[in-house]
Amino acid sequence: MTSASRPRRLWLIRHAKAADARPDQKDFDRPLTRKGERQCGALGDWLKARTGAEEAKALVSTAARTRETAERALGSWFEGPRVPQPRIWNASAGELAELLEENTGDLMIIGHNPGLEQLQSLLSGQLMPMPTAGAFELAFDDQGRCFLEATFQPPSDSM
Repeated sequence: MTSASRPRRLWLIRHAKAADARPDQKDFDRPLTRKGERQCGALGDWLKARTGAEEAKALVSTAARTRETAERALGSWFEGPRVPQPRIWNASAGELAELLEENTGDLMIIGHNPGLEQLQSLLSGQLMPMPTAGAFELAFDDQGRCFLEATFQPPSDSM
């Protein structure tokens, strides 16, 4: 199937495991834990296999843990644009759907729950949990219907 006839793809990606906030630290500034760093390796391998050579755009929440997740999971293999997107922080499913509509082509949204789970449910009609470093791959057919194509959960040894 050529890319012109291939359905549009959307990857919803939850940040990897983050450290608890210190008393003097904002939730927005929490970094990944060592476990989260390990999760990013498995997530990156899955994304690389699922996206292949197709060009996608990555919209990344500006929170520390999502920026670090994107950096580690997408590494040097990802050639598409990585766009910091402050609107993803604490976004509802509706707000995330607006970002989807504003961007054409294949898209990754690297962000937070519960918005990501809720958007996936809104689009596919299936409510599924999304652990840290989890991902959903959705495809849109030529009628605009959305289907859940694949899911990723990090292996238990990285959890």
